[in-house]
Amino acid sequence: MMCNGKFSAVGILFALLVSLTLVACDQPEAINAEPLNADRIFHNANILTMSFKNGHDEMSIAHAVAVKDGRIIALSDDISEYPDNWVGQNTQISDLNGLTLMPGFVQSHAHFNLIVLKKMTVNLAPPPDGGVANLTTLKDALSTAAKKIPAGYPIMGIGYDDTVMEEKRHPTRDDLDAVSTEHPIIIMHISFHLAVMNSKALEMAGIDAETPDPEGGHIQREPNSNRPNGVLEETAMNVIGKMLPQPSPQQIFKTYDVVVQDLLALGYTTIVEHASDIAMEKGFEAYFASRDVPVDMIAYRRVLPDTDPLASQMANMTREDINGFKLGGIKILLDGSIQGYTGHLNQPYHVPPAGKDDSYRGYPHLPPEKLNNLLMQAYADDIPLLVHTNGDAAIDVLLDGLEKANTAYPDNSLRPVSIHAQTMRQDQLDRAKGLSLIPSFFVDHVYFWGDRHRDIFLGPDRASQISPVGSAEDRQLIYTIHDDAPVVSADPFRTLWVAVARLTSSGEKLGADETITRQQALKALTVNSAYQHYIETHKGSIEVGKKADMIILDDNPLTVAEAELRHIKVLETVKDGETVYTLTR
Repeated sequence: MMCNGKFSAVGILFALLVSLTLVACDQPEAINAEPLNADRIFHNANILTMSFKNGHDEMSIAHAVAVKDGRIIALSDDISEYPDNWVGQNTQISDLNGLTLMPGFVQSHAHFNLIVLKKMTVNLAPPPDGGVANLTTLKDALSTAAKKIPAGYPIMGIGYDDTVMEEKRHPTRDDLDAVSTEHPIIIMHISFHLAVMNSKALEMAGIDAETPDPEGGHIQREPNSNRPNGVLEETAMNVIGKMLPQPSPQQIFKTYDVVVQDLLALGYTTIVEHASDIAMEKGFEAYFASRDVPVDMIAYRRVLPDTDPLASQMANMTREDINGFKLGGIKILLDGSIQGYTGHLNQPYHVPPAGKDDSYRGYPHLPPEKLNNLLMQAYADDIPLLVHTNGDAAIDVLLDGLEKANTAYPDNSLRPVSIHAQTMRQDQLDRAKGLSLIPSFFVDHVYFWGDRHRDIFLGPDRASQISPVGSAEDRQLIYTIHDDAPVVSADPFRTLWVAVARLTSSGEKLGADETITRQQALKALTVNSAYQHYIETHKGSIEVGKKADMIILDDNPLTVAEAELRHIKVLETVKDGETVYTLTR
């Protein structure tokens, strides 16, 4: 099993000894230096260390790195050679011939289990991630699956987007009944904040005209009727998990293996599941115990305000790294998604959804007092937390709650995270810095939904300010960026490109004032993400003493043409000093 990433006191002492005996980077020719006997040396490379000399702007560039026992033991900035004392009898030496090497990516927000689920279900995503452009292609995809599945067995599809389908509406129970009335059919919106069921699935779920809306959710009804039309919003979807058959551990682990390899190919060396539960965590623990998994995983458990107190919900929670898997903290949902019209805004949506008037602003998942109760419990027990906040009204509620928690526990060391922070305003960015709140921006929205944010959801002014990474950078606020996979496909170089270019899918610039530099975007994907997860002492940058989690690229993201940023390929992924992925050409 690979090194589990715990940075022990012995490791710190070793790093200090190495730093004392090492020859400085600008003196690689020194004589009589103590032999390091490196396991591996990578040289003749452009090494983007993501280590910053002045804490913010000036990144150290190296050209050779030595690795031993899964950790970085030396760096050199000599372009032509490396110190002789690095080499031992069994040292493996890799000449990178000028290629770029950088730290492996640390996912700041994603859903591993949903990526796996998407692999096992019908792909209903629009281009470029799929091929569903209208109700006909959606039904065809589901019908193809129905022909292969016995009657009575559920059919699940994931990723439809009503705002790009020709009909510009959600499918209904009647649309899905046209595919099959013998199979329960459940399809998930691309945002994962809405779902649609056919009549058989609604019957299995016990949802009918008499079923009330749950707190934080909504059952859509047919016009002038209480009959559900099949569309379920937010917490109304909670019944779905109980309706799906559970594959065997062997089946699910095989799909885990496939997804892990996919993520390694993208350059991720630390991955996340940001809505876990106890059963899911036990599955992850079993998976990591069953084999040498070549990534590390951090899960955050979704907690519910109306079940047990937080201390009880977290009683069996261990935040220790075991075989590469650890539980990092808790996840709270405060609202929904802007593109699903369930994000909670202070001002009305630009164009209201069908059946709503011009004052519609979305709605919260839970009232402020319930959030505040959870925050107080988390701060009392020093439990790291992520809070899903897309709309600025939800962000206000979070900021107000954090102010109360910080007042009650002024000596806390928590780094709360606003997940998505899609419509975070300028005044909210100011408050965030004072509260040590880390916004994790879903910047891919600019590309995938930017045109519709401008024309439908938010209007031109608000749309130009979504994911305000430039404003966060101006304030020297620590922030991260993410793609929320599988809401859109995982692709860190596309995320990097979107943050830098801010082009929509139609090629329009959206919010030129909110662009950031390539170096700033890379920092948000690596060292800042490690900081968000409290692992910055051993991940996120290439520095002596840190884990040798690195990727080799086919081009340099600091110098390649801007349009080519999203096309950069990972040639090799190194985890704990071992090659775990190589691009097959």
